[in-house]
This record gives sequence, structure tokens and C-alpha cells, in this order.
Amino acid sequence: MKEQHIKEAMEQVNIPDEMKKRITRNLCRQTVDGAYHCKYKAKNLRKNLLAAAALILLAGTVSIPVQAGIRYLVKQRMESIPQEEMEDILEMQKTQNINGNGFSREYSQKEQERKAELFRAYQKGTFPQGQLLVVETEKQVQADTLCYVTSTGVFYLPDRELTDEELLEIIDFDSKEIYSLSLDPEVSAFQEQQQKEQLQIQSKVQAEGGISESDAIAIAQKWMNSFFEVSTDGMEETIYLDEESFSVPIYHITYDIRSNCYYYFSISTLDGTLMSMDVSLANMWELDATEAQVKEQIPASGQAAAAFMKEQLGFQDDFKTVTCLYRTENGELVSWYLPCYLTDEKGIIHEVGFLNNTNEFFCYRQVTPELYQERISQESVTAVTLDLQP
Repeated sequence: MKEQHIKEAMEQVNIPDEMKKRITRNLCRQTVDGAYHCKYKAKNLRKNLLAAAALILLAGTVSIPVQAGIRYLVKQRMESIPQEEMEDILEMQKTQNINGNGFSREYSQKEQERKAELFRAYQKGTFPQGQLLVVETEKQVQADTLCYVTSTGVFYLPDRELTDEELLEIIDFDSKEIYSLSLDPEVSAFQEQQQKEQLQIQSKVQAEGGISESDAIAIAQKWMNSFFEVSTDGMEETIYLDEESFSVPIYHITYDIRSNCYYYFSISTLDGTLMSMDVSLANMWELDATEAQVKEQIPASGQAAAAFMKEQLGFQDDFKTVTCLYRTENGELVSWYLPCYLTDEKGIIHEVGFLNNTNEFFCYRQVTPELYQERISQESVTAVTLDLQP
């Protein structure tokens, strides 16, 4: 995975620019120097990027403490854990030369589904009876026992279906790792700075008569219900303000079931307009495609993008053309989704993206003319413009 690929994947994570730079810098260094080599590590870089972003965001950088990723009952549980235990977990993370925990085998489909449901239950106060076994080296792993190896950052999963208790122990351990970051002076200072910036932006939004956080949340939940048909009940919820991503201040709202699904929304503080929306689901990044398959996909995706603009966003514009982009390197397809661009009657450019080799929705966002030109002018990019008129 080259540095350019890391940066492109990082563009899809809705976090502040400075945070993106820090995470990208760390991951690029780990990839280049060979530190990111472990046969058990998660296969997909984007999952690790999202996890890295979540580790910081969930530690409390947003403006609504009770809704800042870790819900109240979980926060209460984390605060009841002896500080010495949390400090040990923090020290473990600092010494690990990895960017995300790995697994000795993949979860089965049934385990994935059960873990997602247990995660929702965990947010509401269903906690494990015991705690995860933690060992230092692979030599201490017992064949039929779930455990976590600190030296490699790997969860060793027994070759059988995990019990509900074991899945809850993994979820609980993950929460401890995240919460322990709040003890790190660097993270605490970063959170404090973020909190100050959030309050400053919030004051501006209120002074200019912008919509409230609760209004923005209602809009995001409406999209969750109507478009994705997914309930946010029991999901982690993160919201923060941002002045840099678009030409207007934005509420960024995320709903997720950790390591299973992530839904991102960017809502204009001025009038509640949806500025961007994207989704990341377990295993969706394992889809593979060839350049020939993407070329074949373009006509249907172009039509689907125009339909999305009219049927989902309510545009009445008569879109005349749509331009789809894909990128190749050394004759190999390196695009991991197909973006389609349409320009409305006001001259605003809209991107609607679909996963490669499918018409499955991946993202929507408004893009600036400058960004569009930058993307379309890259040497490795092929642009195909379709006529949408009958």
C-alpha cells in the first residue's frame, strides 16, 4: 500500500484535517519501514484508518460529552475500572508497533451478526461477567481459549463459534483500550484544544442563527431510517463541528457499531443541507474488480447517480451529463470505488460513488470545482462522460 493510497483512503474519513495528517503520517511511516507486517493483521487499511480515527474521536473530542462515542453506561463502567489497570492498557498500546488489532481468524458470518447485536446491547449496559484473558507472547496461547497477545496485538479466536460472553469480552477490552487514551497527556492536550475550538465554532453558529446539534442529529437519523433503513439504537454516536471541509460550517455526525459498520453525515449548519454521506460495512472492502468490469459498470452507475440526485435528494435539475472516474497504475486498476460527478443548475458539483463492480451506494458529497479539476487532471485517471439525455 503506497503513501498515495493511504492519503486517498484518509480523505474518506470525516475527522479534522490535523487529525488526518497525524494518522496518515503514522500509517505511512509504519507501512514504508515494514513495521506493518503481521500475518494476522486486519487486511484492509481503511478499517485501520477508521479505527485510528475512532480511537481519538471516541476519547471525547466532540462537543456533547454524553454522546461522545462512549455512551453513559459504558463511560460509567470505564470510570469504575482502577486507574492502574487503565494505565497498564495505555502503556501496552504505546509499546505496540501496530495501527490496529488483528485476529487469528476471521469472524464467521454468524459471529459478525451476533457481535453487532451484542455491541448494541453493550451500549445499553449488558457487560461481560468476566474479562478477556491477556497474555504477553504467542507461546502462552491455549488452543481452545480466547485471548489477546500484547506483543503482537492479536486476538486469538478458538476454532469454534465464540460464545456471547467471549464476544462481549472482546467488545469490553476494545472499549478499555479506547478509554485508556484519555490518560495520555498528548491525547488529553489534543482533546482540550479540540474542545476549545468546538466551543468557538459553536458560538459562531449560534450567533449566525444556524441549526442546533439536535436538529442536525434529527436530519442524520432521518437519512439512517429512510435511505439506509438502519436504526441508530445502541450505536455509538459522535458529533463535532468543522469549518474547513466545506465552504460553510458543518456538523459531522457518525453512527457506528465498531468494526462492523460506520455511517457518516456532514450537515450544513446554515440550513441543514446534506453536504456528504458515506458508509463503510464489514467486508465491503474485499470486493475486487478489473478495469474491464469498471468500464462495464459505468453506464449503470451514471444513471444510478442521476437517479439518486432526483429521487433521494429531490433535485429537479435536468442533468445532461455525468462524468465517472477511475484510476490505474501500471495497467492495474487502483480505484476502490467509482465516483460519478454531476453539476446542478447552480454550478455545484455533486459526487455520487458506488463500490467497484456493483451499483451499491458508497458515498455522496458536494465537491469544489478546484477539487474536481485536481482529480480529473491526474495522469493516472480516466474520465468517461456519459450523455444522460434520451
